[in-house]
Amino acid sequence: MLSKAPIYLNLKPRSMESYSTNKETMLLQNKKVITFILAGGKGTRLYPLTKSRSKPAVYFAARFRIIDFVLSNCINSGLRQIYVLTQTKSLSLEQHLRQGWNFLPNELSQFIATVPAQQRISEQWYTGTADAIYQNLHLLEDHRPEHVLILSGDHIYNMDFNEIYQQHLDNNSDLTASVLTIKKSEASEFGVLSMGEDLQIKQFIEKPEDISMIPGTSDDCHINMGIYIFKTKSLVRMLAQDARSLSSHDFGKNIIPDMLDKYRVHGFVFKNSRFGHYWKDVGTIKSYFDSNMQFLNQLGGKTICTPDWPVSTVGVQLPPTFYGGKEGVFLNNSSVGIGSYLFDCTVVNSLIGRNVVIEAGTTIKDSIIMANCRIGKNCIVKNTIFDDGASIKDNTTIGENPEEDKKHFFISEGIAILPKNFKF
Repeated sequence: MLSKAPIYLNLKPRSMESYSTNKETMLLQNKKVITFILAGGKGTRLYPLTKSRSKPAVYFAARFRIIDFVLSNCINSGLRQIYVLTQTKSLSLEQHLRQGWNFLPNELSQFIATVPAQQRISEQWYTGTADAIYQNLHLLEDHRPEHVLILSGDHIYNMDFNEIYQQHLDNNSDLTASVLTIKKSEASEFGVLSMGEDLQIKQFIEKPEDISMIPGTSDDCHINMGIYIFKTKSLVRMLAQDARSLSSHDFGKNIIPDMLDKYRVHGFVFKNSRFGHYWKDVGTIKSYFDSNMQFLNQLGGKTICTPDWPVSTVGVQLPPTFYGGKEGVFLNNSSVGIGSYLFDCTVVNSLIGRNVVIEAGTTIKDSIIMANCRIGKNCIVKNTIFDDGASIKDNTTIGENPEEDKKHFFISEGIAILPKNFKF
């Protein structure tokens, strides 16, 4: 029995014209705004998926890279001058950007350019998020923008940056930071802030160690999403001041708290925005796995990949997916990438990437199988992540005996992970 898998994306590379260009998305394109995407994160808690790549280069939904979401938000919002700051294990990310995002016309001063750490100012590499921008102040000198948009390259969400930019202008803010409402019990890994009725940020605590440190009597709190828009003059002044101090040179720990008493600092309430339904920091294997499963269970179809706000990635020329065998393929609540071959197998609640082979008699359930993987005959795979190019031999079982799995595979919070090009 073959059921149709949900289709979330267009497989062909997108041209400039295919992105939304209505008046609402043209505000940023016509202004002097430079965008920096911080994409040097190690992603140590995502190991072994980050064994050979940085966190923004990790696959998501067996099709995209994590950085594709913020880049798509930029292009859909009309941003056309984008610098991607890289540092750790950057080759995979740079190759991806060159193959999938090298379409803006340079002759119109439009670009998506990678900027590796270059030690231009000192002998040190980037020591924090603020230091990464400080070491590239020469780019602001080159462009002389009025405002600077600074984004994290490792979150999953949709956002029209015109909305935060418009509020930034309306409030004459020196800094506007996008904020998300979550439970206090979940806030220990984020910067927590409090705002007045005018949305001016009054207090900022970076990664509170105890829930009692979070102000307010409600069970909810506001967290920093790592989405900032600065007046250029205010940003440069703060970066220069921070560079002379013995700090962590971090926006959350240093820059934002130091600005509160001296500058106009406002929050932008994400849930009130056009796409304020979903935002995820996939910082651990468990949150990464859960986010992929949420994406699969129609959440992605409703709020992340929509025709009017497309998510783009590298387009690969492969033949159509083939489903074969005497008994056929049973496919339920799953997606399968192009160029894959499935024979007499069962796939349930799983994400299958491109160019994957699944042999006869195999059952895959609640799993993520990335590109170029090979799964032999009569295998059972449950609650498992296969990274790019991983393969298992015939009659292999994963996900039914935790103690046996520990002997052969990397296990994190009950999820088995097969690293890139792993052979078993």
